[in-house]
Amino acid sequence: MPTIPSPLPWQADQWQRLGAQWRAGRCPHALLLSGQAGLGKRRFAEAFAALVLCEHPRDGLACGQCRGCRLWQAGSHPDFLRVEPEKPGGPLKVEQIRQLGAFVGRTSGREGARVVWLAPAEAMNVNAANALLKNLEEPAASVIFLLVTDSPSGLLPTIRSRCQAIAFPAPGEEAALRWLQKGGLDGQAARRALVLSGGAPLLALTLAEPASREAREQFLGDLATLAQGSASAVPLAGRWENPPEGVELSQLLQFWQQWLAQMLRVRSCDLTTDAQIMGLLQRLPGTGEASLRPLFSFYDKLLQARQALSSGANPNKRLLIEDLMIHWAKLYV
Repeated sequence: MPTIPSPLPWQADQWQRLGAQWRAGRCPHALLLSGQAGLGKRRFAEAFAALVLCEHPRDGLACGQCRGCRLWQAGSHPDFLRVEPEKPGGPLKVEQIRQLGAFVGRTSGREGARVVWLAPAEAMNVNAANALLKNLEEPAASVIFLLVTDSPSGLLPTIRSRCQAIAFPAPGEEAALRWLQKGGLDGQAARRALVLSGGAPLLALTLAEPASREAREQFLGDLATLAQGSASAVPLAGRWENPPEGVELSQLLQFWQQWLAQMLRVRSCDLTTDAQIMGLLQRLPGTGEASLRPLFSFYDKLLQARQALSSGANPNKRLLIEDLMIHWAKLYV
């Protein structure tokens, strides 16, 4: 049976503020937990759901022993509803959101709060979002919606306005490295994974796993062959349309962004120990500020592609990655 989750060290301030609201009986009916991927927002939401459903909280956390906690751990608590895509990376469908009505409309068997846990919120399309909006506009008594998102801009403004926002910034580098060290990742490997993750410790831990590291290095190698002009964008795009198990296309685009950010920093100060990054830079035409403009433009293109993947619009992944690789190759012409 899974253990009751607890908030992560860098979530202490958010936990204290929300816990105080809950104990005072002033918890909003809808919370929007936002921040980049890999910061533990889902874990925070689960810890708070467990606290709400716990019958005898201790020290501001769920006790883990009462009937409510045992039901939650078993995944059978009648007052907890988890809403997520049917398959990883898929959309949240309008049918899933409409089914909330039965849960929200009934009363709790234990006369306590009921919790709807929904993630990733940005995976809803317009129809699903409008269906959720109806529940948020006329909230049922004692129902708490926990919406988790990596991309709040992908949500309807009307949904954002009906939620209390809780932002999760990345922790400081030293705090993140200390946590990674406790997880068995240390030294240069930890720092490199943390850079690639954008400062998100949970994602950094995943990136250090052998399968993820191998896929990442192969992807960077393919980008290098494109820069050399020794490969075609179309067949390479076919290879990465569906990445290896455990790696998502949005993650690959994030790696690409991080490498690009490193290239921009290195071009500004001419200092790096990364031979691959230096090799890509040396092949770029032009010098000075003029040579940086195409990199900034391509960074924006990567950002737009990641937003499209997270928006719930379900873009054609093959065309998306083809377009990016074609434009990447043109940078080196």
